[in-house]
Amino acid sequence: METTQVANSRPRPPSFTSFKGTFKFPKLNKPDTKFKADGEFSVKLVGRIDDPAVLALIAKLEPLYLAAEHNAVAEFAKLSAVARKKLGQPTMNPLYTEVLDETTEQPTGDVEFKFARAASGTYKSGPKTGQKWHATIGIFDAKGVPVLKGPDIYGGTIGKVSFEVGLNQDGQPGYFIPGTGAAGLSLRLQAVQVLDLVSGGQRTAAGYGFGEEDGYAYDPKDDTTETSEGNKAAAEDDGSGDF
Repeated sequence: METTQVANSRPRPPSFTSFKGTFKFPKLNKPDTKFKADGEFSVKLVGRIDDPAVLALIAKLEPLYLAAEHNAVAEFAKLSAVARKKLGQPTMNPLYTEVLDETTEQPTGDVEFKFARAASGTYKSGPKTGQKWHATIGIFDAKGVPVLKGPDIYGGTIGKVSFEVGLNQDGQPGYFIPGTGAAGLSLRLQAVQVLDLVSGGQRTAAGYGFGEEDGYAYDPKDDTTETSEGNKAAAEDDGSGDF
């Protein structure tokens, strides 16, 4: 996808929608402030490397990744001779990461992409210079309806991610950090669509492989202590409530 140029303004970052995958370590309902004081929204999306939708996304992003690598080489060349000698060369962070089996350390066939977005910051230019800004992440259900106040989104949730590719100060794809020589392509989280929610250790019916059938229809008035405790036990035994 080409970057859109608006007259007398910075280029508009290219935007994409991901494949349907599994959320890993989602920080979507509220930002994570453990490592960044201003907070950060983030999620890793896991998919199969042989999934055509995954391959299609990689094919769209690779030209931008190569452009980021080209830009990093150009920026590296601008460093002092002392800095270049110390760093050796730019270090490109990968576009995605292969998931390895924890026991054998062999590839599982899964790959993961990380999407992140700063939760707040300060305007550095323009009429709002010095003022604080705050970001939110759009969350939508399977039918595209905005979820304004929903349950916490846990790891294991199935969904899609809407994101932009970050541009540098010159409006080109990628980033370069002079102090470390690190470079790459930032995938900036914009919104997510939740297709199969995992929240508080519970999966939806689809998550257990159940579809809609003719027959018994649940009525909250029919609740019994035994039924409630059984559902609770099934949820606790699920093992998929990791963030």
